[in-house]
Amino acid sequence: MRVALLAASLLTTLGCSSATGLARCAPGEGNAVVCARLDEEFDLRLNETAYIANTPLSIQAVAVPEDSRCPTDVVCAWAGNARVSLTLREGANTDGGDVNSTLQPRAVSRFGYSVELVDVRPGRLSTEPLPPGAYVFRLVARRATS
Repeated sequence: MRVALLAASLLTTLGCSSATGLARCAPGEGNAVVCARLDEEFDLRLNETAYIANTPLSIQAVAVPEDSRCPTDVVCAWAGNARVSLTLREGANTDGGDVNSTLQPRAVSRFGYSVELVDVRPGRLSTEPLPPGAYVFRLVARRATS
């Protein structure tokens, strides 16, 4: 049992290292790891962690404290906004920040990197609430400009 736990821990730690710099993320049930590159858009769900290749940066989507986006089956005067809480990690350093789909800030900068919210899917319906597990966030990570 200890060997299995140690092996799983080691695979998780090393899961985002390879000769190409891309994380090795095997698709599978319950896989909460996303592999991404700087300057390339990627999708992330709540409680998933994205590891950015060739960097010590990881990003986790932790909550949706606000989703006032206009439902797709309604005509609205304003598009509304979705606010997403992210946790950014670089080595032992951890910091959080919120990003918005319509309002500012659309990006959060920490540890020399900027993470921007590009899109939130799926669209809402007026007749039913969106379960937290249904959210998909399109993000892009870049080196922050000084």
